[in-house]
Amino acid sequence: MTAIDHREEAKNVKKTRRTEKTVEIHEFYAIRTGSGSLPALCSDCPEPDAIMLPPDHAAVLSHVPTRMIYRLVETGSIHYREAPSGSLIVCVRSLLAARNQVTGIQ
Repeated sequence: MTAIDHREEAKNVKKTRRTEKTVEIHEFYAIRTGSGSLPALCSDCPEPDAIMLPPDHAAVLSHVPTRMIYRLVETGSIHYREAPSGSLIVCVRSLLAARNQVTGIQ
């Protein structure tokens, strides 16, 4: 083969590049109460850091409508506690798991 033949052959060869990028996002929330007390921990979760919050706070944190939280409580799909006064707190970890199951997010 001559140099001209090599150049002609090089023109016919296509190079492809493939680049993969992975993005990982971590969110951090600081939760403060008016009384300065720490949020309750969920006794039903195996993880020791599963916090329990009122439904309106949990809705903001998990991007779930409050109405959906009450539906999940009624069906027993999430962990919750109800105080004798009638106030409700829900487990944020089980709420996120239920949300991901409903929406298909992994």
